[in-house]
Amino acid sequence: MSLYEQISAYCIRHKIRLAEKRVIVADQLLIADEFTDGDTLWRDMRSRGTKISPATVYESLNWLVIAGFAERRFAADSRKNLFGIPELVRNTLNN
Repeated sequence: MSLYEQISAYCIRHKIRLAEKRVIVADQLLIADEFTDGDTLWRDMRSRGTKISPATVYESLNWLVIAGFAERRFAADSRKNLFGIPELVRNTLNN
């Protein structure tokens, strides 16, 4: 099952609207292939032509963490939050 399908199924189960920006942010985290901070993620998305605000990126990241599709870690060398797709989720994805 793809990440989009997993997020869509989660939204259906919880009777919430599927926000495409959340899926876009999740896909970008998957592409990053390592834990990254929200600002770096936003800059990468903007450089690829995605029109999204930093606030939307952070709101999406927080939602993805709460829903279990992303993980938050704290950087040892700074006060930044780092986000990534946990191995448990990666292992359920179609390649």
